[in-house]
Amino acid sequence: MDIETGSGNLKQHGKSTRKLALSGILSALVIIALVLESIAPTGRLGFYVLAAFILSVVLLEAGIGWAWGAYAVTCAAGFLVVPEKLNIVPYVMFFGIYTMVKFHIESIRKTWVEIVLKLAAFNLFLWPAWSIAKSFLPPELTKGYGVIAGGVIANIAFVFYDYLFTAWIRYYFEKVAPRIRKA
Repeated sequence: MDIETGSGNLKQHGKSTRKLALSGILSALVIIALVLESIAPTGRLGFYVLAAFILSVVLLEAGIGWAWGAYAVTCAAGFLVVPEKLNIVPYVMFFGIYTMVKFHIESIRKTWVEIVLKLAAFNLFLWPAWSIAKSFLPPELTKGYGVIAGGVIANIAFVFYDYLFTAWIRYYFEKVAPRIRKA
């Protein structure tokens, strides 16, 4: 047995163990954020954003495969522990999955293509949400210029969210990650 090969396997095993532990701990924090969203009286949208930002740390530290796994685990666990099951839907259908979609889109490295794909992805996520919301809204709000204005406002809010997400990732790399990696 080659000592270097054995040492390499041990190092690889240690990295996998670290990624598993990190993914598990951060997935638990995502679930806590989703439970808090379900019981908080105000500021509930912020908990979805927090959950997505925590999930992004899994992606940044462990990789895209671990992030997809953490997303699957948090979705399943969320349906088990979140008291109001409908409250998990925005995370499942947008906030959680957009973390990985953003990563894949931004790997293209062509700004205008990224912008178009991100807006297309958001509107693809928005379509089923709008279909569901229409059944609860008064008919006068689901027709005419109000729909167009609502769509424009939603897209502007999404662009702001994507900007904040990018700012979070930059902040994480510049300020948080170096301190964590020193410890």
